[in-house]
Amino acid sequence: MKHVLIYLLLLCIAFSQPLMAQTTTITGSVKDKESGEAMIGVTIVVKGTTIGTVSDFEGNYNLQVPADAQTLVYSFIGYQKQEVSIRGQQTINVLMESDSEAIGEVVVTGYGIKKKGTYTGSVEVVSADKIEQVPVASFDQVLQGQAPGLIAIGSSGAPGSAATVRIRGISSINAGNDPLYIMDGIPITAGQFSSLNQNDIENVSILKDATATSLYGSRASNGVIVITTKRGNKEGKTKIQYRGQYGFNKIARDNFEMMNTEQKIQYEEETGLKTYTPEEKLELMKTNTNWLDVVLRDAFTQSHEISASGGNEKTQFYISGSYYYQEGIQYRSDFDRMNFRLNLDNKISEKAKLGTNLTIGYETNSNTITAGNNVFNPIFSARLLNPYLKPYDENGDYNNEGLPWANPIEQLMLNDNSNNTLKIVGGVFFDIELAKGLVFKTNVGVDFYDYTLNDYLHPESEWGAATNGKTTRAFRRNFRLTPTNTLTYKFNLADAHDFNVMLGQEIISNNSQSFSVGAKNLPKDLKVLNVAAESDSWGGSAYDYTVASFFANMAYSYNYKYLVDLSIRRDGSSRFGQNNRWGTFWSAGIGWNIQEEGFMKDIAWLDQLKLRASVGETGNYNIGNYEHQALFGYGTYMNQSAAYFYQHQNDDLTWERKLKANVALDMAFMRKYRMKVDLYQETTKDMLFYIPYSLTTGTGGRMENIGEMTNKGIELEIDAELLSIRDFRVHLNANMAYNLNEVTKLYNGLEDIDQGYTKITVGKPLGTFYMTEWAGVDESTGKGLWYRADGSVTDTYSDTDRQLLDGKVYLPPLTGGFTGTFSYKNLQLSAFFSWMADKWIVNNTRFFTESQGMFMSYNQSTDMLDYWKEPGDQARHPHPDYQDNQFDTRLLENASFLRLKNLNISYTINPRLLDRTGFFRSARIYAQGQNLLTFTKYKGIDPEYYGVNELNMYPHVKTFTFGIDLGF
Repeated sequence: MKHVLIYLLLLCIAFSQPLMAQTTTITGSVKDKESGEAMIGVTIVVKGTTIGTVSDFEGNYNLQVPADAQTLVYSFIGYQKQEVSIRGQQTINVLMESDSEAIGEVVVTGYGIKKKGTYTGSVEVVSADKIEQVPVASFDQVLQGQAPGLIAIGSSGAPGSAATVRIRGISSINAGNDPLYIMDGIPITAGQFSSLNQNDIENVSILKDATATSLYGSRASNGVIVITTKRGNKEGKTKIQYRGQYGFNKIARDNFEMMNTEQKIQYEEETGLKTYTPEEKLELMKTNTNWLDVVLRDAFTQSHEISASGGNEKTQFYISGSYYYQEGIQYRSDFDRMNFRLNLDNKISEKAKLGTNLTIGYETNSNTITAGNNVFNPIFSARLLNPYLKPYDENGDYNNEGLPWANPIEQLMLNDNSNNTLKIVGGVFFDIELAKGLVFKTNVGVDFYDYTLNDYLHPESEWGAATNGKTTRAFRRNFRLTPTNTLTYKFNLADAHDFNVMLGQEIISNNSQSFSVGAKNLPKDLKVLNVAAESDSWGGSAYDYTVASFFANMAYSYNYKYLVDLSIRRDGSSRFGQNNRWGTFWSAGIGWNIQEEGFMKDIAWLDQLKLRASVGETGNYNIGNYEHQALFGYGTYMNQSAAYFYQHQNDDLTWERKLKANVALDMAFMRKYRMKVDLYQETTKDMLFYIPYSLTTGTGGRMENIGEMTNKGIELEIDAELLSIRDFRVHLNANMAYNLNEVTKLYNGLEDIDQGYTKITVGKPLGTFYMTEWAGVDESTGKGLWYRADGSVTDTYSDTDRQLLDGKVYLPPLTGGFTGTFSYKNLQLSAFFSWMADKWIVNNTRFFTESQGMFMSYNQSTDMLDYWKEPGDQARHPHPDYQDNQFDTRLLENASFLRLKNLNISYTINPRLLDRTGFFRSARIYAQGQNLLTFTKYKGIDPEYYGVNELNMYPHVKTFTFGIDLGF
């Protein structure tokens, strides 16, 4: 990997100053210690002066130094600084070693490698040490709080579930908001990361502004996440590593306090729901079931991985195999994965290289209903089933006596729903140097998956009884082929002007197909289709799309001081109308390394002071594949095949465009402290929106380009070594971001669009809540009170009294995270926190568990014991005889939170002791906890949820694991 880095980094020009009268000439070469390749642009300076030079394209240098000079200092970003004594020498050859702590200075953009010092884009790099061995199945759930401006919310704790990822807020209403994901140069599908092994990842780059994203054109409106996997080395010695961990999961947080048997009986008698004789109450009091304990469990998790990396001057390899298993805390929700990775680089000749990247993942997921108000959702049943009902009878069998619906634990065990996915992401690339500095590269990438669903309803289950058992099998296949060709030319003029010019061409071809079939009337305990007596349902679909692209980029650096980055891309997409199928996207970025100016040379404590700015335009094509076409739907009418008009044609339909502007300041000083501040504004134009039509036209509407939206904000990141005393170190990394969203235009001059709980309003953030405001309980009558739109109070609820609630949105404007690391010799403790502020959610579950009316007969929250009984009572809830629950602001809760996301303590065994074994290269043992503490006012099951209203979600889990890493 290092020799790729060397040949792609821009030349860095060092300091120069008139020489002293008496000088000595020092010559030599600088090479990478690992690869042996010549290093370009290494700074060589006489210590204590500004006299210096840089290594040339062959890694050689020639420097005249004062006769009394003692030491030369060799430095290059991403490598350890070296000081070498001159001592009368005239030739000094130096081997530079990689600095793992500074490797983040290199940014992988997907189309190449950039050095942060010469890059004008806004990029965050999440390194491997923040991703590896975190006990989650999908790596995107690890990203929350790791980078400013990035939100990664896991809306479910089910094993293998994906996170919802947003970069710098929401930029679209009806088109997609997911970022583009690139792995080793290959576009991959968002939300399908559970098949990947995160320990294979070297780093993740989050590209945010126009300079960083514009080369991806019509796909880059929502930002780009570039995943770089690990590669081999040239040391000639194979390194083998084993990693394993064991642990268990339990519910992270259950903030619902439901009534116990005594409380529920008291509530039923007080409200007149039921009357009991003393004997009946005594009998009921013998049972006090916590139904959540019945449907949930403490679950086991484990992972194992073995990898090998190595190579020689010609061939380098990285290969790994892994196994990951996680039981779900809810029965029948387990996750099982096997994964294989191979990265191979082969130097065919001095000018050409051939390589491959390949990952194969196979996963199996058991599923249950994990959200919603279906009574067969185990979480929902656990809330509502009364505590005096038994899950099991005296014989240990499932009990159904007295239950209002089938026993949820029995239904879980009788029925079965599972799926498996085969995921392949791979590519072959070929590089050849056509002339000095001129490199052609071709990369053919594939993103492929097969998905199979097996669903079984037992004939004796509640759901399966109606069909005497039912089995369904579904299949989906997706294949995406992406060939990419680039031509890069690097050259230098007058030892001061560095140019890196790239031309590129890319094609994306995607094909997907699916089918399903169901059959019913099954023999007991047989689940396959061919034993069914009759068919029940069938279906299938197929779609495809293509994108053709041409792009160019030029990066320029003058003496490492003044920087310019220009990009342009032309995209054509089959998803849009014939009149607007092609679009052009562009960016321009500038940078100024102020610390390189002569007037800054005497500030010894300043390492970096960089000002950068960018502006440009990207697009969003994340809509359906045929939204621009006139379409017919097909079905049956009177048992005959029939077609019906389904969608209006729109030849003018085109992608959303986002104009991005960014200004930033990067600072580093005393080799201990770094700070970065970004200010940005992004405006979405031609916003894709589904416009409703009169049903007399034959359809409900069509997709059109009408509307505008802006996001603007500030991002701050601080990295500091707070304390370093002998073997004790304290390190802090913290980030925060503030994003202000505003809808600035809607179609046909509309000022707002009612969406139920929220209202899209010009001049307000998207997702602003729109609800009738709760005014409390009337102390004299016991009735609930609400504010009218004019500010007066009424005891009659009405949707017409709904109001916009300024400052209350479901996507938080304030987000961040911080990590504190404490180390003493070989012992290390790290704590990572993530947080969100001004985040609001409708706690929909409380509509059922704090009900006045239809749900009172089921179990209720203990909060319902605080209801109005007589005049003068200051109660939380009205008397249940008067009104039923309403979706008002009583259910709207502040879901801001601070969460201890990960706590890790580890011990690394002294390498000198391991050397004596002649077998082990490294060894580390550790213990860690995930989601250990959560601080929030939210009363629901978990505040870490993406959406307007949360209803009986699968709980997030608290995980404790113990692990070992061994190097051989």
